[in-house]
Amino acid sequence: MEYGRDRAWLDVDLAKVRANIRTIQASLTNGVKMMCVTKSDAYGLGSVPIAKAARSCGIMEFGAASIEEAAELRENGIEGDILVLGKIPDEKIPYAVKENITSAMSTPEDARRQGKIAVECGGTLSVEIAADCGMGRFGVVLDGGGMDQAVKDALSIAECSGIRVKGTFSHMTVMSEKKLREFDEHQIGLYREFTDRLREEGLAVRRHCCCSAMTILFPEEHMDMVRVGALPLGLQAPLYGTLALPETASLKTKIWHIKEVPMGSTVGYGPHYTKRRTKIAVIPIGFGDGLHRSLSDKAPVMIRGRRAKVFGKLCMDYTMVDVTDIPDVSVGDEVTLFGDSGWENPADPEISIFEYAAIYGGTSCEVTTSIGKRIPRFYLHEED
Repeated sequence: MEYGRDRAWLDVDLAKVRANIRTIQASLTNGVKMMCVTKSDAYGLGSVPIAKAARSCGIMEFGAASIEEAAELRENGIEGDILVLGKIPDEKIPYAVKENITSAMSTPEDARRQGKIAVECGGTLSVEIAADCGMGRFGVVLDGGGMDQAVKDALSIAECSGIRVKGTFSHMTVMSEKKLREFDEHQIGLYREFTDRLREEGLAVRRHCCCSAMTILFPEEHMDMVRVGALPLGLQAPLYGTLALPETASLKTKIWHIKEVPMGSTVGYGPHYTKRRTKIAVIPIGFGDGLHRSLSDKAPVMIRGRRAKVFGKLCMDYTMVDVTDIPDVSVGDEVTLFGDSGWENPADPEISIFEYAAIYGGTSCEVTTSIGKRIPRFYLHEED
């Protein structure tokens, strides 16, 4: 039995996804490509539907966090180039070669070993050389006097049998405050120096360093391609008042039970006490669905175009809401935790995912990737 819209669900508006992609494409300089990053199931919204929406807009480049995520795209008919932004284990190299999946590469040692595996299975492994400008994750290290060795290592990777270098890339830390962006500029300078030196040595391959935030903050640094994941999904906060694209996801549930309790009644774990005669609505969603307990007694929800507030602590499967001030509230009413409530003229402001994330104590991407598997995803406007 599949979950439906009778308990809790996530609506994803693919028309808005496509419109956001086209807006991003229109902002790029001629010749700059766009990679759609669908890692972590497209930030919890569904990698295959999001990738298909991107393909309908002409996107031919995709980013994944693992070979398994790349395989999911291939097995669902997604054509085009797929870059695994992390490491591919040795035992999965034959699959990567067969399916033309590109791997990030950080060391000559990995390149020699995996290139040998590629040759043994009769093919070539496509790679992009990762450069570490300060994230401290994968890549040849550019900072701290490591530039000469990084260039040497990159050239060694390119010389390995069974390896074809398609490009280089980096990922910046991206400072959220404008006054701190000097470090971003420092990292960009490192990456430009690295790629310029590679070109002087004859390794003139494509380069890219812009994630969603960098794409909007540093349009002059788009280089050959930008990598966007959160931005087309409406999950990228408008840093420094820059481009804000419409949100595409709405988390919803329904009222399953209503009761009135007197002042001083206990509600939920803890417990919490009512301070007036209170009408409590029980909604079938909780921390077992990926909600964070930091939302307890704080988070708003939308019901009948009005805001109500979570009362007391979230349970694993249920949450209580104070609906005393909402007229005509009844069992079966739709409840929106964030996103479009569907009311044309709501009495109160809609709940943005960014407002929700601030109460949650994280980012919008954390919110959507935390939503559990028993919350079904429904896709609106699958076709143009």
